[in-house]
Amino acid sequence: MHRILRPIRDKEWGDAMALVWRVFLQFDSDSYSAEGIDNFYKFITDDILYMMFKQGVYKIFACLDGPEIRGVISARNTNHISLLFVDEKYQHQGIARALVRYLCDFLLVKEGESFVTVDSSPYAVGFYHKIGFKDTAEEQKKDGIVYTPMKFYL
Repeated sequence: MHRILRPIRDKEWGDAMALVWRVFLQFDSDSYSAEGIDNFYKFITDDILYMMFKQGVYKIFACLDGPEIRGVISARNTNHISLLFVDEKYQHQGIARALVRYLCDFLLVKEGESFVTVDSSPYAVGFYHKIGFKDTAEEQKKDGIVYTPMKFYL
């Protein structure tokens, strides 16, 4: 696999969100209520989110193998990871770790941030702990979405 990490392009938005939705349904949806699944879908298909991306306010980066997106990470409010998803066939190959490192480097160098936060899904808690994130509160549930707030100092 020849990995390229970079910001996604406008024409790649649909493919990136399709990957997010597909992986969410495979690994996260069983932890969510119907309300949570619906709210997650509304979030990734929201026209306002897409416009924020086009304006450069909502950052999203991809790991590509040739033209194919294998994983994505996004940040909102400058330093909060809002999406981190890797295609099932490419999990456990270092892609998620590489995407987090790429985003952290971007936040430190380009944005001058000193930390990054995430509201981890139950499926990803172990991964985030493994790469150094610390819980900032116990598992929570809001609008049907289950998550554990975490923080990592850059």
